[in-house]
Amino acid sequence: MKPFITRPRMSAQELMSHIKNTKIFDRVLSKVNILSVEKGSGLAEFIVEEEHTNSMGQLNTGFTVALTDFLTSFSFSSHEFGNNYHVSVDMNFSFYKPEAKLGDIIVVEAKTIKAGRSMGFAEVIMKNKNTGDLIMKGIHNMFVLNTQPKTDVPQDIHTDNK
Repeated sequence: MKPFITRPRMSAQELMSHIKNTKIFDRVLSKVNILSVEKGSGLAEFIVEEEHTNSMGQLNTGFTVALTDFLTSFSFSSHEFGNNYHVSVDMNFSFYKPEAKLGDIIVVEAKTIKAGRSMGFAEVIMKNKNTGDLIMKGIHNMFVLNTQPKTDVPQDIHTDNK
């Protein structure tokens, strides 16, 4: 089976540059170090800082969900049959021990489970590197957009043919 959409893959360094220089929402990940994104897998880590926590001193779940969305999406894009043109359909998370301390190193591993023509499936785990504790496990299901031009659609579809 050949990939049906070809496009350049982004390296970990290119992703880091994007995060550091963007004005869009991805900037919330500016202190995350993307270590690798290749062959359907991704690896990242970050040091817990106050901006990553909630009012109870735990990792903010919104931050962890945003990081999961980003890392699983680019991991899927790097898969041999993955592509960059997809949208999230479903994300599910189980939080086990989110009470990381300031200064702890958090490791995030993403893996593409399946890259199909219409759907992509990925999973993620987040662990505290200092303690070995499992912080979170999640899944991310994506719908693959068809970016091929439609040749069977009439060009004058929006005109009034009287």
